[in-house]
Amino acid sequence: MPRENHYSVAKSYAERAEQALEEVTDPGVAAQTLALLALTHAVLETGYDITDVTSAIQQHE
Repeated sequence: MPRENHYSVAKSYAERAEQALEEVTDPGVAAQTLALLALTHAVLETGYDITDVTSAIQQHE
């Protein structure tokens, strides 16, 4: 997925998660949900970083 699309999808997903969290009364569950959202975002960004580094290396070969 192109980076621009990723940001749109991620923003939409985060907004839906925020709305769903309004109904969560257990602070532990809310914290886990937010942590999973952050972790997912970090993993996706790492994938983009690796792709960018790979592309740069291939261009300089």
